[in-house]
Amino acid sequence: MKKTILLLLSFFCLTTMGLQAQGKYGHINSQEVIMLMPGADSLQIKLQVFQQSLQEMYQSMVDEFTSKKDLLDKQAGTMTSSVRKSKEDELLSLQNRILEFQENVQRDVEEQQYILLKPFHDKLQQAIDDVAKEKGYAYIFDTQILLYSGGDDITDLVKAKLGIK
Repeated sequence: MKKTILLLLSFFCLTTMGLQAQGKYGHINSQEVIMLMPGADSLQIKLQVFQQSLQEMYQSMVDEFTSKKDLLDKQAGTMTSSVRKSKEDELLSLQNRILEFQENVQRDVEEQQYILLKPFHDKLQQAIDDVAKEKGYAYIFDTQILLYSGGDDITDLVKAKLGIK
């Protein structure tokens, strides 16, 4: 009985895998499609504006550090040791904030990029899903990471689904 069940289960698995292997394969250049979607051209501008605002914040912090350091250097001889120590601690704190800011900038840019691109990726994914179902594709690969392509290029089908020429 166990052998019969095991034999049937093995047959079922092999049959299922064989059917899946016969499914249609497709690929798409998702970057190309996203760049052609309405509104995508403004994404780069929005990201540049965001990066510029971060650069301005960084420069403001550096300018503040420089001016405080210059003032400390000029007045160090006339300060008491406790005042000088307080000013040095303030500079150290500001320097640490600048370093922390620098470490977080790349993450902030990537996060902003994700936020800006998410609606486009969602819309693209829906169009890919629709084309895959309509045309009977078992697998769709992105050409950005595809090393070999033997399947159908569905980029034009997805563009048509999105109304892009």
